[in-house]
Amino acid sequence: MSSQKTNRRVMRFGIESSYNADTLPDVMAAIQPASIEVTPLSGDDIQRSVIRPYYGNTTSLPGEKHMQVQIAVEMVPPATAGTAPPWGDLLKVCGFAETLVPADGDTPAQVVYAPISDKEESGRLYCHVDKNLHEGRGARGTVQFALNAQSVPTMTITLMALLRPVADAQLPTVDLTAWQNPLAINSANTGLTVFGRDSTPFSQFSLDMGVQTRHRTVVDANDISINGRSPSGSMQIDDPGVAEVNFFQRALSLEPGAIVFEHGTVAGKTIELSMPRVTIQSPSYADDGGDQMLTIPYTPEPIAGDDEVRIVCR
Repeated sequence: MSSQKTNRRVMRFGIESSYNADTLPDVMAAIQPASIEVTPLSGDDIQRSVIRPYYGNTTSLPGEKHMQVQIAVEMVPPATAGTAPPWGDLLKVCGFAETLVPADGDTPAQVVYAPISDKEESGRLYCHVDKNLHEGRGARGTVQFALNAQSVPTMTITLMALLRPVADAQLPTVDLTAWQNPLAINSANTGLTVFGRDSTPFSQFSLDMGVQTRHRTVVDANDISINGRSPSGSMQIDDPGVAEVNFFQRALSLEPGAIVFEHGTVAGKTIELSMPRVTIQSPSYADDGGDQMLTIPYTPEPIAGDDEVRIVCR
């Protein structure tokens, strides 16, 4: 008897034509994960209350169950300028819309991701845990970005999906050529602009989109729904001193500003994450080998609506 191996894992993902559709998506692309965790049966059990003339347990009943997959992927650039990156479909089921913008004069082709508040897309996933095949339909979720110095830019996506029976299946052969080598986050490749201060030295930068995803358990309305979002993040930057930028006063006065994270210097290989209106909360001091840093929580806010975060590949 051969044992199952934890490293033998494959995930394929595609956008559904309609919610929980029986037909396969047009494209089921392979995902190259940095990590993957599968919770095959997530959800509550139903506890019973019966009266008997003796002590002991009663059998609990399974309630509506769903599967959960948490997957981390590298934010690699698209294989070809103006085409979607291989992680684009994952963003689309986390409440983002994808727009392909063709080149126009000196403006290069680009792919834009912006949050939406209605008609979020859903996906189908096949997650092979060695020979155990977990299929999920109607998948939706949330995403967190980790963009720290001396590391690879990473997205962690937490998906909820409707269950299908677990099957025995051989690991498929997958094509991972769309997953290019990433660029390291360093001084040569990366820049952070905070409240108009270009090239802000930083060691940590994160953003959690806070997409509120739930498994509805209404009879005959069994689906995964998105009902809101509340993005928040944190950054650790060099303390410039209050004479240059008084972040403490900005936090007290709720004075907003913009943040732009730009990664990559070559056309077709650049990823930009921007937030045009951000307020900060209660900066605190941190130490980096004797250099003073500020750890600053921040909150992106919409201006006209669905514009608090924008991701551009160009």
